[in-house]
Amino acid sequence: MRRLLALCLLLILVSPAQAETPSLPWQKWEPALFDRAAREHKYILLHMAAVWCHWCHVMEETTYRDPEIQKAILARFIPVRVDQDADPELSYRYENWGWPATIMFDQDGNEILKRQGYLPPELFKKLLAAVIDDPSALPNLNVGASVDPNAVALSPARRTKIETMMLAAYDKQHGGFGTNQHFIQGDTIEWALERSRPLKRNIDADTWHEVATRTLEGARRLIDPVWGGMFQYSDKIDWSSPHYEKLLNIQRDGIRAYVLAYEIGRDPADLAAARDIGRWLMDFMRDPEGAFYTSQDADAGTLHGSDFYARTDAERRAGPQPPIDRHLYARENGWAVASLAELYNATSDRALIDAATRAFDWTLAHRRAPNGGFGHVRAADDDTHLGDTLAMAEAAMALYRSTAKRRYLALAAELGEVIARDHRDPSAGYWVRRPVPGAKGVLAKPVKQIDENVAATRFFNLLARNTGKAAFRADAEHGMRYLIALAEDDLVVPGALLADRELGREPAHPTVVGAKDDPAAQALYAAARAYPTRYLRIEWLDRREGPLPAADIDYPELPQAAAFACSNGACSLPVFTPAEIAGIVRRVDDR
Repeated sequence: MRRLLALCLLLILVSPAQAETPSLPWQKWEPALFDRAAREHKYILLHMAAVWCHWCHVMEETTYRDPEIQKAILARFIPVRVDQDADPELSYRYENWGWPATIMFDQDGNEILKRQGYLPPELFKKLLAAVIDDPSALPNLNVGASVDPNAVALSPARRTKIETMMLAAYDKQHGGFGTNQHFIQGDTIEWALERSRPLKRNIDADTWHEVATRTLEGARRLIDPVWGGMFQYSDKIDWSSPHYEKLLNIQRDGIRAYVLAYEIGRDPADLAAARDIGRWLMDFMRDPEGAFYTSQDADAGTLHGSDFYARTDAERRAGPQPPIDRHLYARENGWAVASLAELYNATSDRALIDAATRAFDWTLAHRRAPNGGFGHVRAADDDTHLGDTLAMAEAAMALYRSTAKRRYLALAAELGEVIARDHRDPSAGYWVRRPVPGAKGVLAKPVKQIDENVAATRFFNLLARNTGKAAFRADAEHGMRYLIALAEDDLVVPGALLADRELGREPAHPTVVGAKDDPAAQALYAAARAYPTRYLRIEWLDRREGPLPAADIDYPELPQAAAFACSNGACSLPVFTPAEIAGIVRRVDDR
């Protein structure tokens, strides 16, 4: 998910008069609003905010408490406030406008005005007057070129162009990308790490190793040294000025990046960073029943985050703390489960996998809707979104890799079928959700989110490799066509490179043969699941469980537990010690 950075212009103090003014009577977002707007001859004002967003709070305490602004809004608008974490469809539709985002609609659902970031009172008054005086619909933001129905891979020239643009944006002095904020973006750093692996096909491995290493070194400055967890981003390119919000997607990307870096380079500092991020999830973000909360704000009341997070543990606990958003969303729980499972692969820390499986089971019990997908806030068909079902499907695949329990792979396949049934855009790619009945104007057009389409494409391909089902491969190619269209429109989508590379080759494929209660087989599997790539087909053949889900290879009967590495229907000779596994898998992975 992209980091959505609010525009910070200046801090306006709340006057006593504004402080005494009650807040606006914010309404609930629902399709019936447009019928109401038609009856009352009003426009709709949508205020998109976030629990953790500092400038959202400032705008609500200044601009939206100004008596003149309130009078104008109540006379001609229906005011609606939406927590962007609670409504993925709206969040993704307007994520390019940052938080807070201000969108105004006419009664037919057409966008009249869109503005990004904090709007001070005087500017906001002018915008309201302009809309009331002469409303006119703005052009929609259309992303992506036309889809080629026959395309299933990026062209060599397009791959080179995307990499060239990525390297041009790389900050050679500090690590990271761009010239403003620096943060960990999951697909970008994963591509750099994958390209840094010492394999024959990675002819520029040294270049990408430097990119990954310097970026991860700088990003360690975003990790809270006392409580753990990763701050959202730095607004200085030397990583020295964190914005202190802690969001679940940031923790996911951070853990994945540092775990993969450790598995590739074995630098203890990378594993320590991943552990520190996971420590905050484990210590601060768990509901009593085992599910994970959503985020933690930057500030502790009037105490700015820079002052609060400079304190010791005892000093922090002695007074007010930054509030935690205690909503339990399926999507965020899927992210937590998958990232903790990956950290478990590198550490074999049982507490991590126990926490991951407990959160997974809670979400399965409390958020799975009757239609088979996952509701974001509740287990209801009308609340299912691609991101929630996909995150839980990825979590199931992660738990399958970590535990070799076939029920997780079977559930991932079920969820893959749900995604293909309920979210497939007939042209290419996958919608966040189908149009809501009664939606009007721009809201009647389904939205597709780039990061989710990258993840869906990669998920379907990995699912096809692990199940042997051709339908999932077709679903992956359907997603890839959308990513190709985006790339042809000159968008820099590092995830498209990852998906393209994975669709074009078999995954690394270790298999352990032996009883699951045999300590020797368990040790072999622990080494196999930590092979340094997320693109892994891993199997554990315990003959008491019957054939493997994708039974395309006959493994010999042996008197002791053994491991094999396979590719293109052929396998290595067996090995019998954990230390040998990485070598045999790398040899077939490097073909």
